[in-house]
Formats: sequence, structure tokens, C-alpha cells
Amino acid sequence: MLLLAAGCGHDPADRAHLAALEGQEKGLSIEQQMALVDQAISLEPRRPAYYETRAGYWIALRRFDRARSDLDRDIELVDRPYARFMRGLVACQAGEFERSLADFDTAIAGQPSNTQFYRGRSLARAALGDAAGALEDAEHLVTEVPQQAESWYARGVARARLGRHLGAIDDFDRAAALRPELVYVVEAREKSLRRIGETGRALLDREWLAGARVERAGCAPCLDPFRY
Repeated sequence: MLLLAAGCGHDPADRAHLAALEGQEKGLSIEQQMALVDQAISLEPRRPAYYETRAGYWIALRRFDRARSDLDRDIELVDRPYARFMRGLVACQAGEFERSLADFDTAIAGQPSNTQFYRGRSLARAALGDAAGALEDAEHLVTEVPQQAESWYARGVARARLGRHLGAIDDFDRAAALRPELVYVVEAREKSLRRIGETGRALLDREWLAGARVERAGCAPCLDPFRY
């Protein structure tokens, strides 16, 4: 039924893939959606989009090894900037920040206008202690997409790495005002507030975080800056 409802004009593999993509709206579990993608791959194993879709499900399940394997195959079939970026994010979520840099560099070289690529690289650079590189990417973000909370967050992280906590707090304030649901922004701000002795504000952030982590437990992009 789902395959038929997914639409005409596609072959069986595409219909299975489309049914997987529509699965959340139809109440399917991740495992059921993955089964549909598995079906698509078994029918047409040389279509990179199918592996990218399945990698997204593996990421949701925090099976980063399986996600990387699918993205390796995706890139082997068609080496595209977004697939490289996605594999870089997977490396970061697995704590392999150094491994992510080559993919972020390749993604940016292939599509330098895509600002989200700089966001991933900025945070990876900060995690590796390259505060100057992180700040360079973050300044690009603040210039190009100041309307995005993630741009200010990235610059705040870079500034905090440089010990510029007052500036970092200003950036986290901007990010929190734009997207108050981002738990990781407040987590970063609380750390900088403690570093400069602003114990009162830090306490308020800690109290907010205690409830927000529970309330937003099902919102991965609210909790993890590498989930988009």
C-alpha cells in the first residue's frame, strides 16, 4: 500500500525510497523506514541517494559506524560536497574531529557558497583547539548569515576558546534570542559565565538547563550542534 501511495512514474526502487521518506508522516518507525531503504538498495545498489537516506536513519540511532559506511558508499558512487559534509558531521558526532576536517575542506572547496559547511568546520576546529581557524570560519558565518543562531553560536565557541568570554557570552545571547530552543547554546553560555565569575547568571542557566534537557530530549538538533 505504501509503495503504491508513494506515487507513479518511479521504478520499484524509487517507490520504496519515497515510501521511506514519507514514513514518518505515516507513523512508520525508523526501523520500518530503513527496511524500505534496504529494499530500494537491494533493487538498485548504485543509487547514492539511498545510502545517504539510510545514513540519516543510522545517525538518528547513533550508529555512527554504520552511517559512515553508508556515506563511504555514497561518496564512492558520486562524490558530492553535501555527502562530504554529512560524513564530516558523523565524524564529529563520533568524537573524531580530526577525521572530519578533510571532508569539510573538500565540501567547502566544492561548494564555497554553502554556509553550513563552514559551521561544521568551525566547530570541529574549535574542538581540536584551532581557535583562530574556528574564528575565521565563524566570522564568515556571522557576515553571510547573521539571521541564523548557529552563526553566533559558532563565533561564541571560537571566542570562548580564545579566552574572550565576554564576547562569547554576547554571541551566545544573540544565538539564544534567535533560537531559544537550542539547549547547547545555553550550555556553552553557562560555562563562559562561570569562567568570568558571573555566578548568578550561570545559576539561572543551570536551572533552565535542568528542565530543558528533559523537555527537549526528543529534539536532537536542540541538543547537538552537529545535528541539523
